[in-house]
Amino acid sequence: MSDSLPTETKQPSSKRKYVLLSAFVLLVAVGWSAFWYISYSRTQEIVNRLMARTVDGQQLLQCNEQTLGGYPFRLSLTCASYRIQDPRSGWQAEGGPLRAIWQVYAPNLAVIETENRATLTHQPTGQSFEMVANLMRGSVRFSPSAFVTRASFEATEPTFASNNPQLASLIGDIKAKAMEFHLRPTPDQPANLDVSLAATDFASRALPDLSGQVSFTLVGGLEAVLHNQGNPARAWLEQSGKVNPLAGNIEIGQKTIKLSGDLAFDRLGMANGLIKARILNPPADQANPVQTLTAKKDGLNGPLTALQLMGKPMKDGDLIGSEVEIKLSNGQMKAGFIPLGTVPPLQF
Repeated sequence: MSDSLPTETKQPSSKRKYVLLSAFVLLVAVGWSAFWYISYSRTQEIVNRLMARTVDGQQLLQCNEQTLGGYPFRLSLTCASYRIQDPRSGWQAEGGPLRAIWQVYAPNLAVIETENRATLTHQPTGQSFEMVANLMRGSVRFSPSAFVTRASFEATEPTFASNNPQLASLIGDIKAKAMEFHLRPTPDQPANLDVSLAATDFASRALPDLSGQVSFTLVGGLEAVLHNQGNPARAWLEQSGKVNPLAGNIEIGQKTIKLSGDLAFDRLGMANGLIKARILNPPADQANPVQTLTAKKDGLNGPLTALQLMGKPMKDGDLIGSEVEIKLSNGQMKAGFIPLGTVPPLQF
């Protein structure tokens, strides 16, 4: 009998495995770096086009001490301070520092954060408005031509103040628990611009505390002919000036006001149109008859109740009340024959 020796099976060397793995990791890193650099280049082009925009020879946007980085997973633009100005109207906004963040896969969408103070100034008159908030954050989406097509802004615990003595004496400082502002193209009509405003516990000297949301559509607000206008807001006012439709839901004390209607502004910025206001109360079995009324919460209870008596009785879900038609003619508001005040003209 002869001894039989086991046959050795050859295995791939571990060294070769590590070489292949290292090569794969290096290839992925090189590919990702190339992708990041392409996104970086596109973002830098958008930033350069935005910063190059001028009106009457003056730069619209300024980002001082600008840096663009964020490798490897995002793009980050930082400014030691910023300034946004419209030389034709004289308005200027400034603040800082500011940070804008782009994801590498979406270089046309930026998330923006800034310090808790921003100032809006009208240079010809010296009027200024200042906002201080615990947090100011927003997002902006750009088109390939660097035109802003969508924007959102939110502020937590914002406070607004003005150096205008008449405005300061009328409304004082404006405060809110939270405020939001959104702009976007109308989904089925991209030439129109949808606008939404929302506030929680909004308070001023002239009004009681209120919470709610108002939304409306600026017809033709994103028409291509407006993109290169030095004053696109003024151009929109002259070409369209239509706000259609308008909707709102506002809570003041125990009353709820639901708004609907259409407006049109003439070339002088005067408002014309018809707004339907549903002034509603909770049903009698849900009302709190022993609640103490306060000026801060229920200061408009009397005037709103008087308007309810002029309207058509109706029920809206669990709420009951009436619908009142408010007509606007050259900025003058009336409910029936009763004047309600004046809407100041839009000025751009």
